[in-house]
Amino acid sequence: MSKIKVLQIAHASHSYFADGKDDLKAITLNDWYFKTASQIKKFHPEIEVECWAPEKDWEKYREFKEGGIKMRFFPATFSPRYALDFSIPMLLEIAREIKKAEKEGYKLIIHLHEYHNLHGLIISLLFGGKKIVAQHHGGSWPLKHLEENKNYRRGFLFFLLGQIAENVLLKRVKVFYALSKQEMEYLKEISPNSKVVFQTMGIGDEYFENMDKNVARKKLGISKDKKILLFIGRVAEEKGVKYLLEAMKEIEKYNDKIELKIIGYGKEKDSLEKYSKELELKKVEFLGGKFGEEKMLYLSAADVLILPSLKEGAPVTVMEAMARNLPSIVSQVGGVELMIKNNKNGIIISPKNTREIIESVKKILKWKSIKIKKYAEQYKWEEIIKNTLEDYKRI
Repeated sequence: MSKIKVLQIAHASHSYFADGKDDLKAITLNDWYFKTASQIKKFHPEIEVECWAPEKDWEKYREFKEGGIKMRFFPATFSPRYALDFSIPMLLEIAREIKKAEKEGYKLIIHLHEYHNLHGLIISLLFGGKKIVAQHHGGSWPLKHLEENKNYRRGFLFFLLGQIAENVLLKRVKVFYALSKQEMEYLKEISPNSKVVFQTMGIGDEYFENMDKNVARKKLGISKDKKILLFIGRVAEEKGVKYLLEAMKEIEKYNDKIELKIIGYGKEKDSLEKYSKELELKKVEFLGGKFGEEKMLYLSAADVLILPSLKEGAPVTVMEAMARNLPSIVSQVGGVELMIKNNKNGIIISPKNTREIIESVKKILKWKSIKIKKYAEQYKWEEIIKNTLEDYKRI
């Protein structure tokens, strides 16, 4: 096999996902693009992989190495809001990398993480004749995004121009990894010559290791008699946290043994904590970001994962929960219908529906002898990387 070098390119500044108190490096190393890179190195150490990202909070270029992977951060040239930032220094460096690959005779893969954004479109415009793979992260095409957000109607012309740009430029992408049936249908329509498949982020073998619930609870200081609801994700209204808190108002009255643990970070975390206090909730705890072994302890200790998002792709947390034999309550958004088999490994609810959250919690806590782990097998990193490398070699 001839030499392959892969640039895993993040779609936005990582500081958009922090609230000023969070460790930006930890967020970076927990991001999809780095996880993909690290798994490629694990199964194919002969492949050179780098992770690139724009960063609006850094005025100068920075880099460091992690696990044999070079992490490169380029100052954002334009960053008025999330999904609209891009970096001219990064674009110039991509051009240099392409020339170097052509001169030295190796295959350069540009692996974009999200493409429904300004950076993705500019890269497709400038380098679309090259080998580009684009991973969907749950974003929407411009006119769909406008339909989902009525407050943006004044910007109709902007969204229309964005849609025209997508219709033209995304044809230049060789392979798309989509996260929902609807996204796959859209891509096949606007880019019929591209390969379009459902492919998610993977989960490591460590998630499949058995851990007794009581052992996990002892390590975390959680009583055996509690019923633990667990939310893991960005703490934001878009993730349905507001509706979850409102549901907890009644759930606490229904059973005072039920507690909600909220794991995650985000700029809305403080305001949602304040809202929880306004609702006088007694059984809700905001834990901040938890990673690695500590996160797996909470997955083992919990009784149900709950993710009432208004918008998602294919939630990795749901895959991780399944691997820990944990059932999920998840909104009918994105690729959830491809992951949850209703009343077998979880329950699908409607977005923005507090009543359905309440009823689903009551129902799922009565489940006995659940066997959920088998539903997570297809999401193992080894399988994901095998499919990804086949595409890298083919294009």
